Amino acid sequence: MRFSYFNFWVRNVSLFLGFCILGLITLLIDKTYLIYDKQQFFQITFKWGIVFLIAHLQVYLHNVYLYQKFFSKNNIKYIFGTIGLFISYFLINYFTPFKFVQNADIVTMCISIFLIYVVGLGFYYAHKNILERNLLFQNELIGRDEEIRHLKAQLNPHFLFNAMNNLYGTALTDPNETPDKILELSDLLRYQIESSKKENVTLDEEIQFIQKYLNYEQNRIPKLKIDFKTNIFSNQVLLSPMLFMPFIENAIKYCSQTEKPMFILEITSDRKNLDFKIINNFSGDRRKFSGTNTGLSNTKKRLELMYKKRHSLLITESDDLYTVDLNIRF
Repeated sequence: MRFSYFNFWVRNVSLFLGFCILGLITLLIDKTYLIYDKQQFFQITFKWGIVFLIAHLQVYLHNVYLYQKFFSKNNIKYIFGTIGLFISYFLINYFTPFKFVQNADIVTMCISIFLIYVVGLGFYYAHKNILERNLLFQNELIGRDEEIRHLKAQLNPHFLFNAMNNLYGTALTDPNETPDKILELSDLLRYQIESSKKENVTLDEEIQFIQKYLNYEQNRIPKLKIDFKTNIFSNQVLLSPMLFMPFIENAIKYCSQTEKPMFILEITSDRKNLDFKIINNFSGDRRKFSGTNTGLSNTKKRLELMYKKRHSLLITESDDLYTVDLNIRF
């Protein structure tokens, strides 16, 4: 178990124990209370522990299973669910010895129970605010790291050296195509620079860039055979820029070192899902081509932060084939 605020169990157990300690302190303030009787100390402590546990569970059920899921989405379910929860708590408080409000009339008891829910909702919003701020902070850090990585790739001497060599070869063999190749390289660099400044781009923009990048790599590595297929429901889907590129770069890097490079890329989407799949072959000895895997590591972090539980990533390796399956749910 990871001991941090963002661990569900640690957070809730700590909050529960905090309220128990606070309640115990309030009891100890009253010198005449029965808790000072050694014979009743553990009995009273156990009783109030159960009282706070019931209150904690009631607030949890309200915040997570009613307010978060139904409030403003299905108000009828929220209202009836809250009324049912309130009645159950009232019955527990009225007919069992585990009373949060002692020796009180019905009106006072109802008001006290209502205030418990209000305080619990306040803690919920405080927790939500902390999570959102933390997520924003981590997204900013990852975004800055990705921007730096993109800028380094743009200024990478090896990348530019290969591009110039390709342009030089084209100028000698087919001068008429040279202007098109220069524009192609210019488009790649321009998209990398502009997209690094955006939070989201459309799927259409990303696919166009991928196609241009694959064309560039095809020209750079003549033996590379690329099979790129798309089946898109809507090109206006928004996603994080350059999200797929580390997988594509990695696949081309390794398959290009084989005798017969195989690179298959499929991007499909419907109303609710976006599927990205790459299959490539690789040589038996990849050690001399190994890198830091910074791009893949950052992409996994970005997926976890931006799509949370709305994505699945499966990377498999077998029979000299490397497969990446990524699914993103809208």
